Amino acid sequence: MDLNKKNEQQERPLQPNDAEPVKETAGNQVVNLMKNNKLSLFLVVCSAVVFIGLTLQNSSERKQFEQEKSALVTAHARQIDSLRIEQITFATEVFSWSVRSELLRNNTENLNQLLTVFVQQSGANLVQVITTTDKVILLSSDKKFEGTSVEDTTLLGLSKTTVQREANTVTIMSPIMGFNDKLGVLLVTLETNQAIAKANKNT
Repeated sequence: MDLNKKNEQQERPLQPNDAEPVKETAGNQVVNLMKNNKLSLFLVVCSAVVFIGLTLQNSSERKQFEQEKSALVTAHARQIDSLRIEQITFATEVFSWSVRSELLRNNTENLNQLLTVFVQQSGANLVQVITTTDKVILLSSDKKFEGTSVEDTTLLGLSKTTVQREANTVTIMSPIMGFNDKLGVLLVTLETNQAIAKANKNT
């Protein structure tokens, strides 16, 4: 009797009020997987956090390294500039005595040759000899400047070697003294190493 009743219940069709069996979706599977593997999930999250942290740290250290490297290169270029300027300033003062001798002899041909050699040996960009009597550029390593008048009274009135620094160039001005008066001024202009490095970087 009980057996027949049980069979009837099994063969009875599903009624509208009866609850349908719950189907496990993909989302439920993921949730269940996460619940069953909490430790693994925790380790994965920790690994991701550590990886991101190390990546950010390496990026920050790399940026700091580049900044320190740039600062060192700039400081080194400035130091070399200072040494180079000191050397050329001394060479300019010595060269002014050779210029003096040739001016006293009125030997401009030999003086032109001396200017050419000085430019080659010193690496200067421009060398000029200015006379104080005529107030013109008597000789220049760049011939287009020769014969140009000079109205700078401060320049013409120099009594000692002076170094004028600008953004990318340095100009060394040394008076050329005669026996009793000043014959002229020697100008030597050169680019700094920082300017040269910047120009090379942009090319």
